[in-house]
Amino acid sequence: RKFFKLLGAEISLTATESQALIGVIKMKAWKLREDIRLYAADGTQEVVRIAARQIIDFGATYDVFDSTSNQQLFSFKRKGLRSTFVRDYWKILDTSGNEIGSIQETSSVLALARRWLEIVPFGDLVGLIFSFIAQTYTISLSSADGQNVIGTIVHQKNPVIVKMHLDTSVDTTSADPRIAISAVSLLSVVDASKNS
Repeated sequence: RKFFKLLGAEISLTATESQALIGVIKMKAWKLREDIRLYAADGTQEVVRIAARQIIDFGATYDVFDSTSNQQLFSFKRKGLRSTFVRDYWKILDTSGNEIGSIQETSSVLALARRWLEIVPFGDLVGLIFSFIAQTYTISLSSADGQNVIGTIVHQKNPVIVKMHLDTSVDTTSADPRIAISAVSLLSVVDASKNS
C-alpha cells in the first residue's frame, strides 16, 4: 500500500518471488460502513467482498462474501477491548456465528509497548520508531487437535510503502485460501484507515 492515496485505499497484491501482480484490494472513500473489494490481477473481476455489519462498532464484525455467488463464507469479529489495550485479536466465525479460528498479534510485549508508550511525552517519536518494527500475526483454525496455524502475516512500514507479507506455507490443513487472503486484506485496510 502506498501512503499517499488520498481517497479510499487501493492495495496491490503481489507474489513474493516474482513480484507479479496477482490482485488488488479496493475500499471506497466516504462510505459509512467499510466495503472492501478484492479483485483479480486485472482489477475488473471481483472475487471477494468484505462488508462491515455496523457503521460504528467497537468490536467490529466484518462478513466475507464470495462475489460470484454472493454467498457468505465466514466473518471476522474484532475483540474490542483486548485489541485496543493489549494486542490485536480477531475471531474467525462461521456463517452461524460459531468461532472457528482466530487472527492474533504474536508479540504481546511489542503490542503493549506500541499502545502504551505512544501516550507518554514524545509519544509521536516513539510511535515513529515502533512503525519501523515489524508487527506479526498468526491465523489459526480450530480442530479436534487444537489450533492449527494456517498462515502468518508480517506487517512492515517505511516512509513510503506499507507491506504485509502473507505466508501460508505453514498450512497443513488445506484450509480455504480465502480465509488468509481476506484476513490480510482486512488488516491492510484497517491499518490504512487508522493512518489516513
